[in-house]
Amino acid sequence: MSTSRMDEILRVWRSEHRIPYPLSAQETWDFWVLESPTYDVKVGAVLEYGQRFSLDTLIETGTFQGAMIQATKHYFQQVFSIELNYPLFWSALKKFAADPNVKLLYGDSAEKLPALLSTIQKPCLFWLDGHYIPLSAEAAKGSKDTPILQELDSILEHPVRNHVILIDDARCFIGPNPLLNDFPTIQELETYVLTKRPDMQYTVKDDIIRIHLP
Repeated sequence: MSTSRMDEILRVWRSEHRIPYPLSAQETWDFWVLESPTYDVKVGAVLEYGQRFSLDTLIETGTFQGAMIQATKHYFQQVFSIELNYPLFWSALKKFAADPNVKLLYGDSAEKLPALLSTIQKPCLFWLDGHYIPLSAEAAKGSKDTPILQELDSILEHPVRNHVILIDDARCFIGPNPLLNDFPTIQELETYVLTKRPDMQYTVKDDIIRIHLP
């Protein structure tokens, strides 16, 4: 792949959040690597939105190695995290055993999130990161590469109407590609969200999709 071709892919993505060409598997991977911000940017967004909207409960899908829990557990009264990979779930369970405000749930977030939400009666901050990671030996895969639409259905239809949703890895939302098949595009996801909740605001910044009331 030529440098100029990737430059054009990045230029269009950064200005319009779309991909101008069909990508090869290698181009897809290279694009994701180039567009991935440092993790402190993501932690900063979670803390910023928690403070801005006065939210004391964080609900995460995709525990992975527990980095987001570790970085934010002292800033929220409650942290829930759902993980599909059992070894990762078990590792996190041991890692956060001494943190009474952290609750780990094992299973597919598409199935576990509705049950968790049935116990929630106040606005929460959601960090949705529970998708399959291609070429990773640790990432588990449910029935789809990403449960994002099912997760959003559960949150947007919940009786509490002022949840705040942050979706990680916006760069994966480029539609079907050689590595992931079930991701909508940024624009398709926006249409999906705003059709359900036209009162919500939908923006994309720093590889994070942000959905909340104005």
